[in-house]
Amino acid sequence: AALEAVIDCSQGKISNRMKMQVMFPEVNPSMDSYRIGTLLELTRQIAIHLAEQNLRVRVCVQGSMGVGIFTGTPKQLNGVATLLQRMDWQANEGEENEGILGEYVRFGAIGKDHVVNSHIDSEGKKVEQDDVFLLICPQNMVGLESSIIGPLQEMVEAAGDRPIILINPDLTDKISSQGQQSVRGRQERLDFAASFDTIFNFSNIYVSGTSYFPILGSVFKKSPSDPWVAHQRRDMVNNGGEVYVPILSTEEQPNSELIMETFDTGV
Repeated sequence: AALEAVIDCSQGKISNRMKMQVMFPEVNPSMDSYRIGTLLELTRQIAIHLAEQNLRVRVCVQGSMGVGIFTGTPKQLNGVATLLQRMDWQANEGEENEGILGEYVRFGAIGKDHVVNSHIDSEGKKVEQDDVFLLICPQNMVGLESSIIGPLQEMVEAAGDRPIILINPDLTDKISSQGQQSVRGRQERLDFAASFDTIFNFSNIYVSGTSYFPILGSVFKKSPSDPWVAHQRRDMVNNGGEVYVPILSTEEQPNSELIMETFDTGV
């Protein structure tokens, strides 16, 4: 999906502002089964796949936000930047992806300072520009007056027409002590968050927002050009397991009311 989206973007078919929503239990931070390693493995696979097409990929994790003593990093992202670089990228001499790190896969944070354009460095060597940006879980924090939207906007502007892909973003305003995230510039932030188009989606459907079992089904969008498809989970006879049956297909993301209505009617 990511590679198809990058190609479509280069051909002017879609915007360079994209997002991937991957929410099966192991990468859903609101569930006990959440495992950051699974999310990083997913990111690594996407980055390597793009790099194999001679694209230079910048993988970014947001840094600390806030001012003075009121700073912090979202708990979900604590230590992720370090883990990302310590992963086995099979990039050592003689390995499958030898030389990929630094040349085709680079690391950074969120902000305009982490967008590299082609230039000559201090040693007279040419540095190639970043072609694609992968941003892992950009999000606001409860209690902080600072929003990730500002640095993200600056990064998008600095990147120009190059693809920026957000993986599992949460760009909604959070409760803050002085209410700045909830009031000041709210509509502008909402409009910016809505400017990112979904190029891939997988999420489970549950009974309610506070109950994660049983799983009723899933919503799936395979690629930028594919429709949204809702699957209903059904039990097989004689405890033969379960099967997911596609029962709804739409061009736009279906809302929960339409999905549940279709589940109830079974058509």
